[in-house]
Amino acid sequence: MVLALSRSLAITRLVFRPIALASRPAPYYHTSYSTITQKRTTKMSDKEEQSAKLDLDYTSERAEELKENIEAVQKEIDEVWAEVEGQGGVKPRLVAVSKLKPASDIKALYDAGYRHFGENYIQEMVDKAHALPSDIKWHFIGALQSNKAKLAASIPNLYVLETLSSIKTANMLNKSTPDDQTLNVYIQINTSSEDAKSGVQPLSLSKGSDPEPNPEASELIDLATHILTECPRLRLHGLMTIGSLSASTSNSSDGGNPDFDTLKSTRTALVQALKSKGVKGAPESEGELELSMGMSADFKEAVKQGSSGVRVGTRIFGERPKKVKAGDGQGVTK
Repeated sequence: MVLALSRSLAITRLVFRPIALASRPAPYYHTSYSTITQKRTTKMSDKEEQSAKLDLDYTSERAEELKENIEAVQKEIDEVWAEVEGQGGVKPRLVAVSKLKPASDIKALYDAGYRHFGENYIQEMVDKAHALPSDIKWHFIGALQSNKAKLAASIPNLYVLETLSSIKTANMLNKSTPDDQTLNVYIQINTSSEDAKSGVQPLSLSKGSDPEPNPEASELIDLATHILTECPRLRLHGLMTIGSLSASTSNSSDGGNPDFDTLKSTRTALVQALKSKGVKGAPESEGELELSMGMSADFKEAVKQGSSGVRVGTRIFGERPKKVKAGDGQGVTK
């Protein structure tokens, strides 16, 4: 009797077990049961989480609009470059500044072949970088607080941080960058001496055939020296400025923007100063330091005056909505 009852219970388990499994509610996402089980035991990667949050789909109309805009800007750069190419330097790089714009806009331009994109807010860049293709070359062009350095360094395809302006932030970036990686950095120069803008003061050149930098402006020299000698994971790659918009819009066709001239002369003075101090790893020539200058309203003037890279946003993406909540980066391009 006991044996018969045991067999009956065993048969009941075999019969009803599939029914119990079949009655489980279907998962809300479409994938196999084995994948569901794996995801329950393995935390989703940051990139998977951000991809789920950011919509990368775009319409053909928006893609065509963006493509036409960026091609028009590139054509203007090419035309100006053709006029000044004989003066030396390299053809300027176009950085599409996508701050406060959807990731789908970036994806549309990425699919059209563009790779260099700029962001002003570190968290926004982190989110977009995790969701978008890993071969995008990100430029951070906003003010970076030293306590956000670790967040910036966590982006493996951060091509350059353009706004370095303190030894403290340099130290934090160097500490946060993985041992097997090197992060390009530009030092931001406040060429217009405006209080609202970040950056160190420019260097001036004394008159004469062998100009020397003004010894009173040592902050830039000290910062550059520190990067070269104390920050092995950072590479001093150039200088960056936000030129005065009024200087660009009010100048004559032959006058040029004095802020752009100041950045060029600062580069000359810096290279000379580092050489005279015998700083290890100092650039051998001015050409080893890029100049990031020029935005939507003045990029053509910047190209004329020797820019290595222009940062263009509204001409490509259109006007941006105002950022309601104060973020961790100040706007530095339009």
